[in-house]
Amino acid sequence: MSDPVEGAAAAANADERAAMRGFLQRCEVRLSTMHRVATALLSGAGILVLLPALERDAVLQVLRALLAGPVSWSRGLLMIAVALSIVLALVVLWLVVIELTRFYFHANHVVHADGEVFTPRFTLTGLRMPIDEFDEATNAAYEAVHRAPATVGLLVPGNDRARARIDKQLAAYPGLVDDTATEADRARAEALFELAAARRRTLVEEVAKIEYGIVRHMLRLQVIVLRYVKALLVIVVTAVATFGCAAAVNGQTRVSVPDERWIAGVMAIWAPTVLIVVSSPVRWLESLLRTEGAGQTAVSRDHELTQLEDVTARFAIVAWVVSTAAMLRLLVHYPISRQGAVAVIAALAVSVVMLLVVMYRRMAGRRPLRGVRRRA
Repeated sequence: MSDPVEGAAAAANADERAAMRGFLQRCEVRLSTMHRVATALLSGAGILVLLPALERDAVLQVLRALLAGPVSWSRGLLMIAVALSIVLALVVLWLVVIELTRFYFHANHVVHADGEVFTPRFTLTGLRMPIDEFDEATNAAYEAVHRAPATVGLLVPGNDRARARIDKQLAAYPGLVDDTATEADRARAEALFELAAARRRTLVEEVAKIEYGIVRHMLRLQVIVLRYVKALLVIVVTAVATFGCAAAVNGQTRVSVPDERWIAGVMAIWAPTVLIVVSSPVRWLESLLRTEGAGQTAVSRDHELTQLEDVTARFAIVAWVVSTAAMLRLLVHYPISRQGAVAVIAALAVSVVMLLVVMYRRMAGRRPLRGVRRRA
């Protein structure tokens, strides 16, 4: 039975081949646009600038005031809550960087005579002329030039130091270099081509490859953009909460009990607020789908799109527990005015209501869709 790829390549006429070349050009432009979007996010505009500029002095001021003098249980709990908010800001930034790394690198599967090997490679592969673009004579001339020592020397310099560096790199992937090859530099060059996923394919194979590549880029990029928006919102809300805590300290070297109550109230309200904020982009997407006519949506069940929400929930719930515990201890074990008691109870009530609303929304969003059948 003939290979369907070879049959398709042979059946393609001049117009079809011209259409494939034009399609490949459009795909290269689309890939370039996607990479510009990812590069803009990689530069960290709005996160890498916002995080140190807004939170550095305020965080140090709050923590220094809480650490001054003997550390009570309430101060210890408040330090944990403040530290958790700052760690969360760093964690969401970390998750964005992880996703950007996965966007730019992925696995390269190389199959050879003795087995297979997986290597990391940049998301854009190397390019080689399609094998069916030349006739037999031109292909032979191309291969001769490709194997010429002068051409190979462009990739594998003709000195022992460069060869040793290349051998050290290729040694990490056993089987990638053909040890039986009579031309060692040529074997090194072929292995480097494999690391860059640069292989000669037919024009039809190039079209299929770039179609799959664009889908992979698109799926990864939508996760990155959504995660970036969530991280930016988390950092902004955390910065506002940090400024609120710093307002209680107000340059003092040591905080008083009313100041501790203020910090506890800010952190108790910050925890459900950050949960509401981090889940907002998903709700915006669900609203968009409903506007287009969707009766039910499954965006909140997509783990790739909601991973940052799950991580934020763990930090926020722990911060809420410790800040609420500190507020209750300050309410029960220390003298407080009637006005102060009303303020503490009001802050606790608002915090509890917000947290219950958030948890209800999370559970409702994770319920199975009704009327949707699973495929066998």
